Parts: sequence; structure tokens; C-alpha cells
Amino acid sequence: MYDNHTHTYYSCDVSKEKGSSVFQICQQAIALGLKGVAITDHFDIDGVRDGHFAPLDHDAVFADVMTAKEMYKGKLDVLHGIELGQATHMPAESTELLNKYPYDIVLASIHAVRGIVDFHEIDYSQMERERYIALWELYITEMLDTIRWGNFEVLTHITYPKRYYVRDGITDFPDIKNKGREYFEPVLKAVIENGKILECNTSGYRQPIGESLPNEDLLRFYFELGGRDISLGSDAHRADHMGLRFKETAEMLKNIGFTHYTHFKNRKKIYEAL
Repeated sequence: MYDNHTHTYYSCDVSKEKGSSVFQICQQAIALGLKGVAITDHFDIDGVRDGHFAPLDHDAVFADVMTAKEMYKGKLDVLHGIELGQATHMPAESTELLNKYPYDIVLASIHAVRGIVDFHEIDYSQMERERYIALWELYITEMLDTIRWGNFEVLTHITYPKRYYVRDGITDFPDIKNKGREYFEPVLKAVIENGKILECNTSGYRQPIGESLPNEDLLRFYFELGGRDISLGSDAHRADHMGLRFKETAEMLKNIGFTHYTHFKNRKKIYEAL
């Protein structure tokens, strides 16, 4: 299998001491028996502009990935990617960046909406309910804006804010179990209609949310709406996070009806049987 969503210590939220190099990520991928791995370090373009995050060293990542491609040729397919956050906050600059490097895969993420730095940096236990409901509604709107912008392959972890609502003890909103289809129907339809790929992100299994992002019911709903293309990503922030529960997740996806998952080369999708 391919892990389409991994981070090295170049990412702004990963320290060099706790994170892993491109080469350590690749070595772990081989140890797990993965066929390929995409290095998709974070670049939240507005957060870098505003000084909240350190800039990504794009040249260093690219150099390491190119070296790893040769080093592990015949053992592992090493892909050059990026997780681009909030592209629609700076669309011209985002497009300029994506034209500069020969990416294999571009992940689109919404880690923040206008007015906040990142969902993970907020203490929701101290926030008025109306405020975090408004943030959620804005999150859905900005996801739709990102899909319409369209210069990406995979829409990532679509229930992202819930990770931090749950972390801070808010378990009654958003009610993904009972209202997830209502929240996400416009998003999932837009993904399908615009030819984008939905990510099944397994990072939630190592976090308090305790489920994939999105959860099984939303994956079923995506399939019912006509979605057939899915991307698998561990969202690893160090090597030992990689491939988290991929075998169980593949079985879940097959039980839903999916027959394949996608990986990417030169921003073109390639199908692999589950």
C-alpha cells in the first residue's frame, strides 16, 4: 500500500528532536512492507506569511526526496508532495508555489479559517458555544471554497476541528454520528463533481477522537453519493506513526464497497486494489 500523507521534521509543527527525516520515514515504510510513501510536509501559507509558523524549506525537502528516490529505487516508491493549508487565503501565491516544484501529489487542508491561527491552538473549553459553532460553519464554507479553487488532488481529514473539540471535552458538537451526513453532503458532492479525491486519514486512532477522519458512516455516505476514489494517509508526524491501522482500514473500505485506493505520480492518479 501507499501512505499518501506523511511529515518529516521539516514540517513547522514537528521538532527535529522528535520528528523523523525523509530517510527514516522511507526506512520505516520499507519495514512495514509499504509499496510507496508521499512526503507531504506542512505549508500553511497564510500562517507563514503572518509569522505564526516557520517557513517550510522547500528546497531541502525536494533535495532529500530526490536523493531518497534514488537510494530506495526498487524497494520503495518515494513521492514528492505537500500539504498546502488555506490555499484560498492566498490563491495567487499558492499557485505560484505549486508551479515551482514538480510535485507528485498536493494535499489540500483547512487547518484554520479566517480569524484564527489553527484549530489545534484554541482552548474550546473556554469558548462560548456560539463561537465554536460559528467556526465549524465557516470551516465547511472554506472547504467548499477550496474544492472550487481546485489546484490539488486530495482533500484531507475533513472532520479536522472535531479532533480538538473532543480534546477539550466538547462531545456534543459537532454531532458527526447523527448529523455528519447533513454537515458534509455539500462537501462530498463537491469533491465528486470536481474530480477530487477524499482522504481516509487514520491519525484519529492515535488521538482522543478515536476514529478515522472522516468516520465510517461518512465514508459510506461518500460511496452512496457516487464517490469511488479514496486516498489513504496516516498523517504521520514521525516514522512510528506510519501506516497506522491501514490493514483494518482497507477491510472497512472494502466492506463499504470500495475496490481500490489511489496514489499519485506527477499529479496523475494511479489505482491500486485494496
